[in-house]
Amino acid sequence: MDLALGTDAIVGGRTTEPRFVAVLCVWMSLIVALNGARWIAGFRPVLIAAAVERGVEKIEAAGRGETSDDLVRKAIRTQRDARPFWSVLHAFGDFLITPCMLAARAVIVAIGFSAIAAMTGRRLQFERALSDSAWIQGYWVLGLAVRVGLLFWLRRGEDDLDTSLGLLLPPGTYPAATWVLLRECDVFALAGWGSLALSGWRRGDANLVAAVFLCSTLGCFEIGVRTAVGLVLGSAMRLSLAAG
Repeated sequence: MDLALGTDAIVGGRTTEPRFVAVLCVWMSLIVALNGARWIAGFRPVLIAAAVERGVEKIEAAGRGETSDDLVRKAIRTQRDARPFWSVLHAFGDFLITPCMLAARAVIVAIGFSAIAAMTGRRLQFERALSDSAWIQGYWVLGLAVRVGLLFWLRRGEDDLDTSLGLLLPPGTYPAATWVLLRECDVFALAGWGSLALSGWRRGDANLVAAVFLCSTLGCFEIGVRTAVGLVLGSAMRLSLAAG
């Protein structure tokens, strides 16, 4: 079923909209289950442990010949003791922030299209916009399902599996901001935003140009926020190494 079109149900000759909350609960439950599979199978803990051990290697390299062995050992112990903190932080993102983003995205898009409809004198269809937006969140769930499926199939690290525009970069070294930004441009998310724009246009909430502009703006804003958060977390890890 086309996620952008599977929003109407015919009952007794009458069109009814599926419940917004029920649809989102299904998607959010799948997000939690998929992320839970990553943690239970060890992929997520291994990724965090690898990041911590890379920090340990940097501490050892920086302290070789310049710092006493006791200080180096203390810094390494501090670095490894921080692993539970980073694990909790990643779990918070996987099991709370990511599922809630589905609901936030659906509501914001529905409000945006309803606002455009109101300003242009079109018929308001807020409930239908909510329903459409809720169904289309399945693109983000599908993207996560594909990545998790590849993890179990190929048995490779999460850093080696990607469905974003980062795949277009040739091998080499790039600025952190460029790398994180492209990694956030997931092809399934881009398809989801495109479907949201198409859905708003088909409902008649906005013309095609306005629908594309709204979804492009919201999509770029979300990518910008996620990129900023990724850079801040990366900087925090590097600063913890410096402090160590």
